[in-house]
Amino acid sequence: MQLNKVIIAGAAGLGFLLSATATTPLSPAGEGRRVYLRENCYGCHGGRAGGGIGPNFRDNVPLYSDVVTAVQVGLSGGMPAYPNVTPLDIQNLSAYFQSLRTPAEPTFTHWWEAVPTQ
Repeated sequence: MQLNKVIIAGAAGLGFLLSATATTPLSPAGEGRRVYLRENCYGCHGGRAGGGIGPNFRDNVPLYSDVVTAVQVGLSGGMPAYPNVTPLDIQNLSAYFQSLRTPAEPTFTHWWEAVPTQ
């Protein structure tokens, strides 16, 4: 009986800890990096947005309006539309591009982490 109380209390504490860290917000650039990784943008634009098959955003930061068009509509030459990406995701993605080559640039590699480490 006593062991069951300890297990239940431990599980409840762990659940609280996980839910608390899962709700810790990132900066808009951090959330944009999360979108960049989650949507697999790195497959064409490189892990740190330095280009590959797709354009280099580190040297040529796109305008917000260009990010909106590319994500919502797609572009000829291979950029598909991402209709499930929200307007807030697009704003954050643009903030991530603006942060490139600055001290504010997030560099974590696991988008699913609650609070990514640098």
